[in-house]
Amino acid sequence: MSILPLPIEEQVDEIISELDHIFEPEKSARLAATGRQILIVQTSQFFTAGHATSGAAGSQAYIRLLGAPSPSSEVTNGYIRFVRPQEIRTPTYTSERKQINIWVVQVYLPMTLAQMQHSQRYLWVGFFGAHTYGDLHSSP
Repeated sequence: MSILPLPIEEQVDEIISELDHIFEPEKSARLAATGRQILIVQTSQFFTAGHATSGAAGSQAYIRLLGAPSPSSEVTNGYIRFVRPQEIRTPTYTSERKQINIWVVQVYLPMTLAQMQHSQRYLWVGFFGAHTYGDLHSSP
């Protein structure tokens, strides 16, 4: 991957080109994005929450990200939720809310907080047939 700053769409395309190493598609097959959403993060809100669901108490830390969609996207907001390993879910995009949701293991909270200090940040999710990938990408 290039260390030079690229336009956001090209940065995501470059990440997609490397996902074959993560998903290990069938031999001689290449992953092809069937959809993606890219949020250019402009501001964020931090939450530490307690809750009860069906009588069971719980808590969660999460970050709400607000911003503008990239030229090929419609997303306007996203959430990164910090959870225990057994609570991880597949990243999602909800078109009605124009929202990306990503669940991350709690151990990544310090790294994510450091990323939030960077000047360039974007949250994205991509769909590749049976595979889904999402991340917060940042540059100082």
